[in-house]
Amino acid sequence: MQQLNRQLGIAVLEALVALVVLAFGLLGLLWMHQQALAQQRQQLMRAVATGIADDLAERMRLNAPQISMYTKTWGNPTVSAADCTNTPCTRQALAAWDKLQLQQTLQTQLPAGDAAVFTLADAPQWWGIVIAWRDANETYRTDNTSGTPPCPAQMSCWRLFFRADR
Repeated sequence: MQQLNRQLGIAVLEALVALVVLAFGLLGLLWMHQQALAQQRQQLMRAVATGIADDLAERMRLNAPQISMYTKTWGNPTVSAADCTNTPCTRQALAAWDKLQLQQTLQTQLPAGDAAVFTLADAPQWWGIVIAWRDANETYRTDNTSGTPPCPAQMSCWRLFFRADR
């Protein structure tokens, strides 16, 4: 009888150890899954930021005579502009409308999205666009690249440099 109780105790102990090993294995899998989701989310944000920056760069190239009107600093939203979708606009109005479109796109497609548009001081006719989105872990920071505006705190940034020939 005593030997049977000892065997049952060892069997219960083995079962408990197996459950602990299984629990740690499942926790490890859940952690890896969470990391993969976070990386996928950041990859999606970078892809969206790339598309927004490319769109604005193309708009700036098309409206090259008014390219200086596209300059924008962090947190400086465009309040209003004429709708150039169905009515003809001057080049100045088109630049203001493009900046408004940028702001609306940032608000709808990126969490706490913001942008800065600037000329590169050390390269004539070169422009830069920095697109930022909320990211508490700052997983994709590109600070002070070529003397550009630093990425705001708790945000990740995508930078695009292009030449705009007039």
